[in-house]
Amino acid sequence: MIDFHLQDTLFNDIVVIFLVRTLLSVFCGFCLGLERKIKKHPVGIRTLVFLSLSSCLFGMTSITMAKQGIITGDTTRIAAGVVSGIGFLGAGVIFRQGFNIHGLTTAAIIFMDSALGLACADGLYVPVFITLVLCILVMTLIEKLEHLFFPPETAKLVNIEFSNDEVDETEIEVIFKRAKLKLVDANYSYDIERKTVSISYKVFKPNKFDFTDFSQKIRQIKNVRFFSMTQGDIE
Repeated sequence: MIDFHLQDTLFNDIVVIFLVRTLLSVFCGFCLGLERKIKKHPVGIRTLVFLSLSSCLFGMTSITMAKQGIITGDTTRIAAGVVSGIGFLGAGVIFRQGFNIHGLTTAAIIFMDSALGLACADGLYVPVFITLVLCILVMTLIEKLEHLFFPPETAKLVNIEFSNDEVDETEIEVIFKRAKLKLVDANYSYDIERKTVSISYKVFKPNKFDFTDFSQKIRQIKNVRFFSMTQGDIE
């Protein structure tokens, strides 16, 4: 079995070991936080540095208490508590806007940041560096490949009101197709007194979308009296 613990041969003084592990955890949090900050996400450098550093300190506390026999039973209880707490913190950055979910990647990075901090506490220097490099590659290179093959899309709700009950859905679907809107679902409503029809289309909008051209084509439909494109809601 490969032993990744290098502190016995490289670092002998307990203060030096503490400094190396904490500074490594700070470096990991800084790298992950810098990537989030560059992309204008709310979780930034200081947050992830504090997360990795606190996880490292909790981990070293758990290891020290176990070695000195201060606690009995399961010596990983503190680390397990850190994982549970980070799970709640990660859930706090996930939010829903319409039927679009945001913050999943940031939540995963928070979880990874804590894992790196705990690994630093145990002196797993080689796995920490390998994992950090892989994380940076995933957040940069693989993200570009993902956007290349799977362009980002946003869920939208297109509401169209007609002045009468004569609706040519084929014409509407052609306009959607030319605008590269992916039709997901449609809900219909009929006003009996005014004899008007309203249709709500759930669509996926591509990242590059010409709303002006789309609105002009919708206005060309003869019996359209109103339309809007907004964030939708999950049913």
